[in-house]
Amino acid sequence: MGKRTRNIYYTADWHIGHDNVLRFDNRPFKNMSHMCESLIKRFNATVREEDVTYFVGDMGFGTDKMRSVIERLNGTKILILGNHDKKRQAMMNAGFDAVLHAASMYISGDLVTITHCPLRGVYREDTSDMNGSDGTESWHKEHKHIQFSIEDTGQFHLHGHIHSPNSGKSTKILGRQYDVGIPANNYLPVSISTIESWIVKTLRKEKYD
Repeated sequence: MGKRTRNIYYTADWHIGHDNVLRFDNRPFKNMSHMCESLIKRFNATVREEDVTYFVGDMGFGTDKMRSVIERLNGTKILILGNHDKKRQAMMNAGFDAVLHAASMYISGDLVTITHCPLRGVYREDTSDMNGSDGTESWHKEHKHIQFSIEDTGQFHLHGHIHSPNSGKSTKILGRQYDVGIPANNYLPVSISTIESWIVKTLRKEKYD
């Protein structure tokens, strides 16, 4: 038999050990332990040992707790740092194979950038009633978390942070940005084939609109 093709996946906003996120996102889990076990099961049913997954920020709190989850996940695991994550070495110690601030790649011939937060200066969610916001930001705490984002140059962009649908404040896809966080994606990682299809459909829509 030939070697199996390596697939690539994207996910974000697991928030391991962050109990308040269960209520914030209205996540369908009884408690944090139930959430972690469910996420591990869903992930491993999708991702194989030969696959690569980009975790696009906010993996969780507590190195030991994160390690107990990460070490059970299939495949190569690359973290893009988020605003709730610890520093690089701590996240490496938690079980990631690589830790980056941002990444870029070509998918379907188009440049795709990846950071935890959405693109700077591009509207992504309604912040009018969010804590610490004056309603002028493009996404929650844009100016505070600018180091977890990059400039808009017209590229396609994958991110987390906004927890779509966030009670109707945001959507999974808006323009050339795609929220790969688990609340927006049925608590499953997003495959590169899904991103490829999205890019093709977006380009077709832009051409004819």
